[in-house]
Amino acid sequence: MKSDSGQVRRLHPASMLFFCAKGLKEMYGFLPLIPVIVLWGPRMTGFEISRFWLTVVAVGLALLLLGLTCWLRWSRFGYETEASAIRIQHGVWTRQEIWIQRERIQSVDTTQNVAERLFGLVRLRIETAGGGDKPEAVLPSLSAAEAQRIQRLLGFAEEEQAIGAAGSNGLASVLAEEPPADGAAGRIASNSAEFVAGTAHAKQADGAEATAASGRPGGPASEPASGAATAFREPGAFAALSLEPGMLWKYAFTSYKTGVAFLLIAGLASRAANEWFKELDLWGLLESWFGSSWLLISLPIVFVLSWAITALQLFNANYGFRIERRGTKLNVERGLLEKKRQTIDTERIQALQLVQSMLHRPFGWYSVRACIAGNLDEKDKNFVLFPIVRREEAQEFLQQFTPSFRIPKTWSTLGRSVWPAYVGVPVLIGALVAAPGVIWLPGPYRWLCLLLPLLALLLGALEQRNAAWSSLEGQVAIRDGSLLQVQTLIPKQRVQWRRMSQSWLQQRRSRANLRISLTAGKNEQSFRLRHAPAEAVERLMREAAPYRGRHL
Repeated sequence: MKSDSGQVRRLHPASMLFFCAKGLKEMYGFLPLIPVIVLWGPRMTGFEISRFWLTVVAVGLALLLLGLTCWLRWSRFGYETEASAIRIQHGVWTRQEIWIQRERIQSVDTTQNVAERLFGLVRLRIETAGGGDKPEAVLPSLSAAEAQRIQRLLGFAEEEQAIGAAGSNGLASVLAEEPPADGAAGRIASNSAEFVAGTAHAKQADGAEATAASGRPGGPASEPASGAATAFREPGAFAALSLEPGMLWKYAFTSYKTGVAFLLIAGLASRAANEWFKELDLWGLLESWFGSSWLLISLPIVFVLSWAITALQLFNANYGFRIERRGTKLNVERGLLEKKRQTIDTERIQALQLVQSMLHRPFGWYSVRACIAGNLDEKDKNFVLFPIVRREEAQEFLQQFTPSFRIPKTWSTLGRSVWPAYVGVPVLIGALVAAPGVIWLPGPYRWLCLLLPLLALLLGALEQRNAAWSSLEGQVAIRDGSLLQVQTLIPKQRVQWRRMSQSWLQQRRSRANLRISLTAGKNEQSFRLRHAPAEAVERLMREAAPYRGRHL
């Protein structure tokens, strides 16, 4: 692998626009100085100067200073890459140098907003182990070819492999020297997505092994699931899955985030009416339009608005969603206005989560997410591997992209004896909180407070129904959640610590709580199982030990 050691490269000249935007943000605090100079300049100097021309001169000098600073930042920004590390130099007044070793790099991702797309440029983000809230280094305004060259040097990209275009049946095909056997490559043929799997460098020996396993040429192996998992541990393994627009719209229109957007818009409307538009009397205006029932009419309008905003946001964020696996690397591409390409190593995946909202449950749809070690540019703690996949396709998806994880076929659930713990206490607290509202609120709105204990009853019942656990060889699974059912698959070697706790009431009923924690970057993540049988919790404590004999 060649390197450019000794050759310092510079960013594309268009990166000066990036530095200008950054400079404007930094100069924001100095903007009040311009009116001060215009108003007090003539008095301090004693000269009669037109305020108009003084404003022109002040703004011109500020823009000249900004342009000079942007040019200096661009000219003094350089980087040097080689097979073992990347070195970045930057700084105008204070020269800084960043040297990042290859073994410390966790991911090398690219993003592309609308402005960068006009110039055909991308932004490269380098994240290291134990990184903070921001990436360790950012290279703005690189050409796509240069970004791929850096990714290849650092081991986060391979040479492009030939993939045929989609055929008449909507499924893509893999162009390889020899077609892979069915046992080494799965195919998900459904209306939700197109799936293509195979090996990057298929050889004659692979076909012979598949024939021997199946007993006939081209036939499936006796254990296709195991064969697929074994095949994709090879460094040259390749698999790809794309999300069709139809399933993307279904995912966007059935998202649980609509409720979050509804509360946000309702809160902003309330603040606008009480603080920003006091003289307008917004509440009185709505009452004149819709009468005394204006609140009951306004809420559905706000909900529809929230639903539309959420759907458009999810469509924009997940447009063109595609996941590829090349050896141990997973590449995820997505985004309409801002395109992102993120690369993670399967060794960084601490746990997998299969998330199912109440709206997705009747259709059997899951969202596959990964708990990743290290920093990620995600508002959520988890990384979305695929936004929506059918229940019957979920295990096949894991076999192709994360073969070390398995979905349990059976779960151990809680009995109805834990109903008071999950439902009784929350309903009691909700009733105590709702009582003052029922007493003091005027009119029929007081009865809306009764929805609080009813909501607590619903959430508690759903949480008790979803709570379950399972244990497989090398893996522990916990299912929890109320409106969202979350199945967390935890490899035992990823467990950082585990804890069993019991209250005096749980001791009398032979119940206990289990908490398992993972090392997942800066924000440690833990998963709980509440009010499970004490015997089952003790067994899970033993089985969740990363190594035999380690049970405290």
